[in-house]
Amino acid sequence: MNGVKVERSYKIPGTYSEVIRITDDEGNIGYDFSVVQIFDKDHPDYLPPAIHACYDPTFDIKPGDEIIFEVRSYHATHGWEVWDFGDGSPKVTVQSDGNVKPHDPDGYAVTTHRYKKSGDYIVTVKRCNERGHWAVARLHVRVE
Repeated sequence: MNGVKVERSYKIPGTYSEVIRITDDEGNIGYDFSVVQIFDKDHPDYLPPAIHACYDPTFDIKPGDEIIFEVRSYHATHGWEVWDFGDGSPKVTVQSDGNVKPHDPDGYAVTTHRYKKSGDYIVTVKRCNERGHWAVARLHVRVE
């Protein structure tokens, strides 16, 4: 199997989500994501911030349906998570607990969004820690 080889370098430690877009011979498009963690070479004991994002429902979403988005950051209690829903709407800021209380079911920050049109949307949520290191997550939302 042959394919495109992509290289990327990172200047700032953190957790990044790279989008992989695949188009087959019939024009069908699919998405996947690769999570990359970059450690500070001068301070390898500093864990990079991390982030977990999810949404519900995940199937049979129609324009106007309410979608619940949840996010929780790790190793980052400074700042807020910022959602970009990929449809040109204003960004939304929330604040999870930064995993201060591990396994706390209320540690996730919750917001909702409704898409006006059918389509494939790449959603981005990110948070910066006190050292200026980012945690970035991406989600693919298909609205039928």
